[in-house]
Amino acid sequence: MSTVPTTELIIFDTSEEFRKDPSILRPAFDIVSKADGVRAPVYTGTQIENPATGYIFLNWDSLAHHRAVMTSPSYGPLLEALKPAIGGSSKMHHVIFNDHPIAFQQPVTEVLVITLKDPSHRAEVYEILNKMSDLTKKMLVFGPTVEDENVIILVGGWQSVEAHWETVANPEPKAAIERLFALVTKDHLFHVALRSYEGK
Repeated sequence: MSTVPTTELIIFDTSEEFRKDPSILRPAFDIVSKADGVRAPVYTGTQIENPATGYIFLNWDSLAHHRAVMTSPSYGPLLEALKPAIGGSSKMHHVIFNDHPIAFQQPVTEVLVITLKDPSHRAEVYEILNKMSDLTKKMLVFGPTVEDENVIILVGGWQSVEAHWETVANPEPKAAIERLFALVTKDHLFHVALRSYEGK
């Protein structure tokens, strides 16, 4: 299997148009899918708990490949093509997960963003997350963001939101998660049903 990609994650306020028809992002995805170093497909969707929040996940060969696009002539048209879907603010993260993010291909993807309360707890937090990743056969993967190593993004693949909550209610994962949330700030924990788009 190829090397683990650098994953770009954009969490954004969705426009009403996007909530009605997520395919309005296709022109943007057509532009980006032609870029050097991008790994199709693009994954996008609205949050299950609150569709006012949307997600875009895009895998790159490296951060340098994405940065090259951001300085290329196609970047202006790309931003214009994204505008109809974004109804307010947006935040971009980059992360290299501990394994390939197969969670994107599942019916429901958990998106968890956490921040270390104290960087000295990093080893213990990673130990907990690695154990969870191994228990789920890498259906759950995590990594620190390139922008801030104290911010960690985790994505997990589930058959349903209910399946996620049922699993973590079991004694072993419940204890691990309680310990985890004692060491980190939970910034974002929601679910999304992602659609994939290969591009032209």
